[in-house]
Amino acid sequence: MTKKFNVSIAACAVLFAATGLHTTLRARAQAAADGVYTEAQAMRGATLYEEQCEACHGGDKTGVADLFPALVGDTFVKTWQEQSVGDLFEKISLTMPALDPGSLKPEQVADLVADILSTSRYPAGATALGSGVEALKGIKIGAPQ
Repeated sequence: MTKKFNVSIAACAVLFAATGLHTTLRARAQAAADGVYTEAQAMRGATLYEEQCEACHGGDKTGVADLFPALVGDTFVKTWQEQSVGDLFEKISLTMPALDPGSLKPEQVADLVADILSTSRYPAGATALGSGVEALKGIKIGAPQ
């Protein structure tokens, strides 16, 4: 009985340690500066941005003070550095474009987020940004490196 109990305790300890290691490694890999979108995705987003966003946020994405927020540079980073890619995704998904909020497909929103990250000098990676909000909430925006 005690041997079974000891084996059970040891197995639980190993599983607990493995879960902690996995969580630590996963948390480290989840930052916008780690390359969470592809260049092709950012290019699709740039085309969509021209069609859907440029009229308000400007061709250079600097926005209009107190009207349309900047989507690039220090202003963008200061606004979003404590938030997640999922938060940005949700904001765009629910409120944009201004004249037809919520009309963008999730894949389009992911492409726009990729374009915004690219313009703000977050590096591209090998895997496209997904459109699952919960997974994106695990990716912190932080400051570009």
